[in-house]
Amino acid sequence: MAPDEDAMRAAARELIAAGRSFLDAAEALIDDPSATERVVGVVSAIAQQAQRVATDVVKDMTRGSEGTDKSS
Repeated sequence: MAPDEDAMRAAARELIAAGRSFLDAAEALIDDPSATERVVGVVSAIAQQAQRVATDVVKDMTRGSEGTDKSS
């Protein structure tokens, strides 16, 4: 068996194991509604923070470009 083939097989096995872990975690969330609520709350908080950061970045970029208009 070629080294590349060995690497591909190992990568495929890792992907399968990761898929199984993901499905186990999803099943656990289905079985525990309070855990699902906590996960949704965490994801929501992360999304809100990301939105705030993105808004701040846009404001900073807009503020920085106000004094750099070279068309006049």
